Amino acid sequence: MIKIAICDDDQKQLDLIQDHLAQYKHEHPNVDWTVTSFVSSLEMISFVEDHGGFDIYLLDIYMTGISGTQAAKQLRQLGDKGEIIFLTSSRDKALEAFEVDACQYITKPYSDRTLFLALDKVLNRMNVERRHFITLKTTEGMMRLYTRNVVFTESGRNNYQIIHLVNKEKIEVRMTSAELFELLAPAKFFVRCGVSVNLNLKYVRQITKALIVFDTGEQITYPYRAYQKLKEAFLSFQLSSEK
Repeated sequence: MIKIAICDDDQKQLDLIQDHLAQYKHEHPNVDWTVTSFVSSLEMISFVEDHGGFDIYLLDIYMTGISGTQAAKQLRQLGDKGEIIFLTSSRDKALEAFEVDACQYITKPYSDRTLFLALDKVLNRMNVERRHFITLKTTEGMMRLYTRNVVFTESGRNNYQIIHLVNKEKIEVRMTSAELFELLAPAKFFVRCGVSVNLNLKYVRQITKALIVFDTGEQITYPYRAYQKLKEAFLSFQLSSEK
């Protein structure tokens, strides 16, 4: 089930977007989603804090109070990696949209087909990501784990690896860091950092010469000798069109 959030302080625009989504679903009957509407950014952010995030956000930019781009920044600070589509009357905020890794920036007025093409792109990318999963024997039993939910892994006690998930849950598996990386690597966004850490570049917020900071708020130290290679990988990822 895909969860979609719409946020616009203009009720007519909310109704229009809902109509477009209903038409898209009519043309794509296999799409399974729920839609939740918000009339303010604060209302949406409060909901996310209490109930968790959405897979797709359709956000107006110019709203009373907190703008759509400001709301997107707060979502990212919460560790939310949902796909963001901005719907706006101006191109002036395109740079800010890039900074929060928005996947689409659509100016009003727009046709239903313009929105449908954006949804096609987002859903296709999500389908690809959802096919990347690994099966692990954990301390709790066998588990199927989607690699998109893995933030980083680190070595623990007695040849165990600790897997840190986006919801801040931790899973222990008994294998080497290299063996775990072989399972994660097909997802493309994973890199090794030294001999004990594997990390998902999609969740890296900041890299210093001694510390890696993740969107979840977690931090981890790593060997200084790995800094240059990690920095290059991170910059390459930021410039990639496949993010």
